Amino acid sequence: MAIAMILVEPENPDNIGAAARAIQNMGLRDLRLVAPPPPGWREKAKKMAVNATSVLASARVYEDLGTAIADCHFVVATTRRQGMQRRAFLEFEEAMARVRTSGRRSISAVVFGRESKGLKNEDLLLCDWFTTIPSGPEYASINLAQAIMIVCFSIYTGKVRAAGYDAVTKVSKEEFEGIMARFNEAVTALEYKPEIILRVDRTFRAMLKRGGLLKSEGEMIKGLSRRILERTVPKYSKRQP
Repeated sequence: MAIAMILVEPENPDNIGAAARAIQNMGLRDLRLVAPPPPGWREKAKKMAVNATSVLASARVYEDLGTAIADCHFVVATTRRQGMQRRAFLEFEEAMARVRTSGRRSISAVVFGRESKGLKNEDLLLCDWFTTIPSGPEYASINLAQAIMIVCFSIYTGKVRAAGYDAVTKVSKEEFEGIMARFNEAVTALEYKPEIILRVDRTFRAMLKRGGLLKSEGEMIKGLSRRILERTVPKYSKRQP
């Protein structure tokens, strides 16, 4: 299964090592780190990785979350907090079912936040959905490595509710951003005010992320955007591919 576990700014090398072990235990391989601790974290993490040093050694490092998920097609963020920016919520079982189904034919990812602060709102805005691992209300915060083990176990066993989710021919995050860039260019050409353009962008992103964007749908949006630009920007068709 093509499923990535992404750790955003992990603070403790021990948790990175334990995460690598959990990933290998459950038959996964793809560990990605966004801005990990200072140099030396791989060596320090070996103590908790034990025999999963191959996952640790192959872990890829990125400067930001956007780059880390650029090739992914379906992304779920984990968080225990909720608020106005955290509306795209899936129950844990359904979230894991969608991750597992998506990973059969494309790349899906689960994103984990910092041990001390979790994920920021700007991190969540880059993801399609967010979910919360069920836990007792008295102490809902779960250790990072333990959270990764729970997620990997749920994916591996497949003991989750069937979601009926079809991930075939979905666009990647990189492709999605290209489509939105062309769409926003068209909206700008219609001379909307900047605040309206921003509102339209956020609204369309929310709508398109709900079920994932098919490649055919993406091509239709790009075609519509191009037609708008051809009608509003002089000589556009001669300047753009």
